[in-house]
Amino acid sequence: MNHMKQLCRLIDERGVLWTALYSFRRIVLGFNRWTKFQWVRYILRILESRLIILEKRKFLTGDHTISSLYHTVEQNKKIWNSYNWLCGGEEWTEDAYKYRKIDPNLWKTSLINEMIFKYIEKGTMILEIGPGAGRWTEILLKLADRLILADITEKCLDICQKKFSINSNIKYCLIQNQGLGDIESSSVDYIWSYDVFVHINPTDTERYVRDFQRILKAGALGIIHHAGTYMDEKEEDVRNKKLRSYIDGAFFAYLINRNGMEMVEQNNSLVHCAGDLISVFRKPKVIM
Repeated sequence: MNHMKQLCRLIDERGVLWTALYSFRRIVLGFNRWTKFQWVRYILRILESRLIILEKRKFLTGDHTISSLYHTVEQNKKIWNSYNWLCGGEEWTEDAYKYRKIDPNLWKTSLINEMIFKYIEKGTMILEIGPGAGRWTEILLKLADRLILADITEKCLDICQKKFSINSNIKYCLIQNQGLGDIESSSVDYIWSYDVFVHINPTDTERYVRDFQRILKAGALGIIHHAGTYMDEKEEDVRNKKLRSYIDGAFFAYLINRNGMEMVEQNNSLVHCAGDLISVFRKPKVIM
């Protein structure tokens, strides 16, 4: 009876096709001995690919979605806590030439001028999510009255604490199960995150978006770099090589709108990797 209730709920929420494919996948996985055969693993890959396509098309998030099995908090913690940060993250600045044949310094300057300086005002409260080794933090410090650095990895926060030890206006926040719960409601003027949400799955992204709606002041802005659509190569190959999550511009905009905010722009010209996007969104001002 409980199984039937769950099945009916999935059909109602996610459609007959998604539920049928998902149920077939579970049946195949239930026979562990089958998965040793290459042709069975191939079928599972096809099933997952079709399910992810449906999830993107229908903007599905939550438990049991296939996209939520990848690019998880645990996977990202393992990668970035063990990463060698000796280059300070500037190795990805160099990728502007590798991926787009753009001078790396020119690309970084353009991004700073046409995103950070364009949208973020001086003397404000800024939240940076995923500072890494602080390559954007040093720019944000020129604008922030108060700056919060939030990261899922202790290693990155430790690096930034040492690098910016003379700055007393920085608060460090380790993101754990409560998300951004340590940050007060309606306290943040701007949110900035680059090279972070490209690695976060749609379900976890939506959890962040709900927090954005809570912590942003009325009329405040968020600027988030995330995965998009990749046309130059086979999309799955691009996502695997560059650790891109299964989200795109329409999906991110849907999450923003569903959580009571509005999209300002989605920019594909200022990213270092073709196909990525930078979404700028706003929490509406309170209507009196």
